[in-house]
Amino acid sequence: MSALPKLKLTYFNIKARAEPIRLALAINNIPFEDERIDRSKWMELKPTTTFGQLPLLTVNGDNVIAQSTAILRYVGKLGSLKLYPDDPLKAALVDQLIAQVQDVEASLRPSGEEKDAVKKLAMRVELASKTLPPLFAALDAFVAKSFGKYATGADISIGDLFVYQMNTSFGSGAYDGIPASILQGYEHIQKVVAAVKAHPAVAAWEAAH
Repeated sequence: MSALPKLKLTYFNIKARAEPIRLALAINNIPFEDERIDRSKWMELKPTTTFGQLPLLTVNGDNVIAQSTAILRYVGKLGSLKLYPDDPLKAALVDQLIAQVQDVEASLRPSGEEKDAVKKLAMRVELASKTLPPLFAALDAFVAKSFGKYATGADISIGDLFVYQMNTSFGSGAYDGIPASILQGYEHIQKVVAAVKAHPAVAAWEAAH
């Protein structure tokens, strides 16, 4: 096996978009610098970044990858466990899983950008009652077809980490007007969440952080 690259992941001191990347690296026991910056540092750094966004992954000190999904796919190909499959069909299954979670994220964006607190709350209530349930139901039905304990089979993938972080985000109660328990009734999503949470490397990472 070729030597692993030197990696530095730059994000805020929160989970959000960086956590699936951190977990993927932890699962494969790949060393990396977990750089967590504050808002003032971000204001200094932002003009120098590719798309004005975090996270960023610096590879061997000079190559910088932007966009969280691109980073996740890259690190998913490193290490002995291929968290992003080499097989094109298996990779497509993982990709469509990620895309569905991204559709959920996209549905939240307008309410997140709303400045009026009353309007924001009304938008979130509508999301919880009308928009999100069909998205979750479709995701749950997809996972139900899996023949393994993870969303696309017997092996953990970056798609599972996406689902896991989605559950963490909603479960944190971060979205006013959307119950923190909104995902609890989806049996097959929760099966994946439980499997990821029980993974020894994930448990060790979360115990340390």
